[in-house]
Amino acid sequence: MVVFKRFVKYLLLFLAGLALAWLVVYLAGWSIPAGFLRASLTEELNQDLAPLRLTLEGPIRLTPTLNPTISMSQIKVMRPDPKLPAIKLGRLSIKVSLLSLLHDELNLDRVLLRDLHLPLQPPPGRSHGGTLHFSQVSGRLRISQDQAGLDELVLRLGQSSLTGRVFLDTRPKPPRLVIHLESPQADVENMAHVVAMEEADSRPAPEQRRARLAALDHLVGRLLKGLQGELVFKAKHVRWRGETAGRGTLRVTLKNRRLAIERLEVEMPGGRILMSNAIWPAGPGLASRLKVEFRNFSYGFLTRKTPDGPMRSRGKISFKLDLTSQAPKVSGLLGRADGSFRVGLWPKDLHTASFNLWAANLMFALLESLAKKTTSRVNCAVGDFVMEKGVMTSKELIIDTGKVRVSGKAKLNFATHTISVNLEPRAKRPQFFNLETPIEIKGTFAQASAGVSPGGLVGSVINFATSPVFAPLRRLFGDTLPEHGRDVCRTPETWPPPEQNQGGKGK
Repeated sequence: MVVFKRFVKYLLLFLAGLALAWLVVYLAGWSIPAGFLRASLTEELNQDLAPLRLTLEGPIRLTPTLNPTISMSQIKVMRPDPKLPAIKLGRLSIKVSLLSLLHDELNLDRVLLRDLHLPLQPPPGRSHGGTLHFSQVSGRLRISQDQAGLDELVLRLGQSSLTGRVFLDTRPKPPRLVIHLESPQADVENMAHVVAMEEADSRPAPEQRRARLAALDHLVGRLLKGLQGELVFKAKHVRWRGETAGRGTLRVTLKNRRLAIERLEVEMPGGRILMSNAIWPAGPGLASRLKVEFRNFSYGFLTRKTPDGPMRSRGKISFKLDLTSQAPKVSGLLGRADGSFRVGLWPKDLHTASFNLWAANLMFALLESLAKKTTSRVNCAVGDFVMEKGVMTSKELIIDTGKVRVSGKAKLNFATHTISVNLEPRAKRPQFFNLETPIEIKGTFAQASAGVSPGGLVGSVINFATSPVFAPLRRLFGDTLPEHGRDVCRTPETWPPPEQNQGGKGK
């Protein structure tokens, strides 16, 4: 009995001394080096993370407070495949609420991650993907048996700072993930640049395209089967390539195996961008509905900067795209799509136009060539297309310049990736000995060439020879076209006009 009393006495003295030391360290604001915890902490974490392997290369420190803080640095998480790059973390700081453990919860009052390098899923055929670099990730983390929430979230990605919350509920099958983010200014270009490719891709362009589509098929397939939830992102200002636009809103939902961009909206000076897209299972494959509308949109910041300076092409574009489709995979949806595409272009200059999209480059190259040959400015280019089973055919195609109007027919096959365009120029005022040669553009999306239409040269020569006879008659009967093209050009604010017949509705 005496031994037991002494044991209790010394135990109480030890606990009192430990509490006193803890209080002194707390009041002094000191940190205790806790390197001795490295081996046991690493072992415990590796058991929970298996088959991942974690290493702690930097120092570990403990700050004794009422809510103790643990900090670690130089952390790496290796994956089972040694060829895959490691997840790297510059510094991790965790503030723990000890009282939450009594309620069978883990409440981390503050989690702070610095310099998080997160490797992305590599595309098929490549050993490495890109790396997503967050300079800071912080928030309050709450973990219960089936749920986890990250509140007061702060993300610093490139030059953009995002705040919001994340919630994960593993009780439903599949699990539900909700992400809500806001930002005073979202710099799209800087956010895109944080994804730095770790391996140069020297494969031919068609092979790269097939690899990207295969990766998209794989990603959408996994999302539809393994997750449900919502992503909402709001920005007061959207910035891209040095241009600042108005507010931007993005809402993505995944529910009942239906993945949808419910709304993507960006307010631009004088106009706006609207987009919605949905993909869902239909029979053995997938179905889709895509709607995109640009109204009175200044396209200058979409063009690449020229080597000689920052000047870009100036002008306005308005278009409306409405497509429905059904195919075995996401990569085949466009090749089987039905719907409509209506576009209008009002360029102010052409010499600096350079896009990352082949169709835009082809169009601007043609417009620039017409402007130089006719020594006049381009008033507009308007097109009205219908799409059936992946083949887009023009109902109306007009390019209007100050001296010449070009009418055309176009067919684009998105299943075979081929293009065929025939253009017929006509002088706005009948002229003597004017050679109006039809133009033909044929080839693939990757490589198309322009030349004289078959038989077009013969007809042009006949018109050239008979122009002294018919030109005066055309002028006499008023067969002329307005120089500014007001009869066909309309305005960016009013184009495209409302459609009388709407396409089929999606799910």
